[in-house]
Amino acid sequence: MSKEDESFRYLKLRQKIIVVLALTLVVSIAIAIVFGGFFFGLTGFFSLIGVTYESTGTLLLFVLYCFLIGIIFEVIEKIVLVFIVKANIRQSEKFLWTVFVKFGLTWVVIYTVDELMGTITLSGFAEFLTALLIVSIDMIFDDEKRNNEKK
Repeated sequence: MSKEDESFRYLKLRQKIIVVLALTLVVSIAIAIVFGGFFFGLTGFFSLIGVTYESTGTLLLFVLYCFLIGIIFEVIEKIVLVFIVKANIRQSEKFLWTVFVKFGLTWVVIYTVDELMGTITLSGFAEFLTALLIVSIDMIFDDEKRNNEKK
């Protein structure tokens, strides 16, 4: 091989490394924005409804645990929603069942994380309101996504 071939191969490898690093950076920033938005939104919401927690680190752990446990319940939710969509019921009933399932599973996640952590205290009403907020935001973004797909 000539020196030109080796330098060309080297540039290709270098370019691939740059692309991989750039994509990793973009994905990391996107995850940080979503996580940060959820964290700061929950911080403000918790201060409004009077939730007590020991430190910012405690709240950060709460959000992290909600994401991790939520992944498990998200799979369950998707399975149940497939059956709801395929059910032979009216569209309004499908919507109500969808909201009910999402709300119930979100509340279970919040309740579970609250019980696992002794350093944060949510009342039953605070759990209810938090689940309601999360499901409302989820439903709004799902509707926007469906509207954009139809266009």
